[in-house]
Amino acid sequence: MRLHRFFVPEQIGDSDTVIVKDSSLTHQLRHVFRFTVGGQVILLDNSGFEYRAMINEFHPSAVTFSIVSKRGSPNIPSRELHLFVSIIKKDKFEWIVEKGTELGVSKFVPIISDRSEKKSLNIERLEKIILEASEQSGKAIRPVITEPIKFEDTLRQEYPCFAFHPTGDVFTIEHAQNYSPLGAFIGPEGGWSDKEIFAFKQNKIKVYSLGNTILRAETAALAVSTLLLLS
Repeated sequence: MRLHRFFVPEQIGDSDTVIVKDSSLTHQLRHVFRFTVGGQVILLDNSGFEYRAMINEFHPSAVTFSIVSKRGSPNIPSRELHLFVSIIKKDKFEWIVEKGTELGVSKFVPIISDRSEKKSLNIERLEKIILEASEQSGKAIRPVITEPIKFEDTLRQEYPCFAFHPTGDVFTIEHAQNYSPLGAFIGPEGGWSDKEIFAFKQNKIKVYSLGNTILRAETAALAVSTLLLLS
């Protein structure tokens, strides 16, 4: 039987027991899933390890666990992908974050670009989406999401980056080689502006297309993530 998986704030390491001080998780275990003492779950501390744990004791806002076993997660992405995404409509951006998390994106960077539909996001809500998608898809490391950043402040990264736009040369997986981390820039509805395309080239960020079909921003984000993480 597949055990329920939960991320916890505590670092577990080689400990035999751990007290998880999280009132929300305590409520979830006790009142939503109806766990009792002796029940077993998988705990995740964002280290890449999975801990099979048994509930020892419930406290008002904490739970004590005994660690039964520890193993490295088999579900680690083949590369570290940072997705730089121009801010689009709320529901579409949330969909990108949810599906990107399931695929194994390591970092989401919302960009305020020339054609962004808005300039702010509910980061707390997006972090909750990331947490739930990570637990449900079997991840042992959940991605991070930054506060929105201006386009011009994203161009100088210390690792290779590609931008995607219909006017670029067709992208193939060979272009990505074994780069990790690797950055991918996804534009808004309407694509990147001419000024932004010029800025990419000035900063040695190669511009590629995904073929002859013009994709919606959220579809492009999913296609790029799939290509770079699952190929």
